[in-house]
Amino acid sequence: MTNKEYHSRPEISKSDLDLLARSPLHFKMKNELKSEPSPSLLLGSLVHKLVLEPNDFDSEYAIEPTCDKRTKEGKAIYAKFLANLGDKVAIEQEQFKVANEIANEVLKMSKEAFLSDGLAEQVYFGEIEGVKVRAKPDFYNEALGVVVDLKTTSDASANGFSKSVANFNYHVQNAFYTEILRQNGKAVNHFLFIAVETKKPYFVGFYELDNEAIELGVKRYTELLELYKFCLERNEWWGYSKKDGDEIKAVQTLSLPTWKFYEAVN
Repeated sequence: MTNKEYHSRPEISKSDLDLLARSPLHFKMKNELKSEPSPSLLLGSLVHKLVLEPNDFDSEYAIEPTCDKRTKEGKAIYAKFLANLGDKVAIEQEQFKVANEIANEVLKMSKEAFLSDGLAEQVYFGEIEGVKVRAKPDFYNEALGVVVDLKTTSDASANGFSKSVANFNYHVQNAFYTEILRQNGKAVNHFLFIAVETKKPYFVGFYELDNEAIELGVKRYTELLELYKFCLERNEWWGYSKKDGDEIKAVQTLSLPTWKFYEAVN
């Protein structure tokens, strides 16, 4: 199943949960709100492909030719490249160089230990809280029951990556994927995050989440699936209003962030 086919399916995925967490309307309008991936997202996708599915790289990406697009000859070379691009994503040579360096660093440190004897990008389906769901782990070693998830980040230290876990809800992903795999009869003894920095020297960190983080992930995906069911049953999809029981409140009361109160007394 291609990435495009996977993301067009109706089952709820982790990325759908992220949209619901922003607002039900963000989820409802996900197709209309699609935009070109940011450079950081594109870099992450390139690294994933080079590490996990290198044989498929050329079928999805095309590296731009070396040419001076200011000259007549260069313009002709680049126009020919675009004409033959098809559905592939055009990649600048510098983007590919950096992605390849990052991928090599990940493979050097983790291929034998964590990225062998398994399958990459396999799709699994399940049902949670009466909602059809789907998951696509980066890598799964069935013999060991190990899920591996590769993340590019600006800070792969324990302190830095813990912030990424919180900001991007990786604890929800951990819990959500684990439940779906177990429904498919797949043991999940370990869920390993490989975090790699996107600036030289591309430091790599290896992390598992503690039970408290995973339990919070279960609680959060359960809340979001219940929210999805509520919206679906009523066909109501609001933006930044707040659900309070069965009521949707447009006006909310705000306080200050915790750090501001701390700042005021110190």
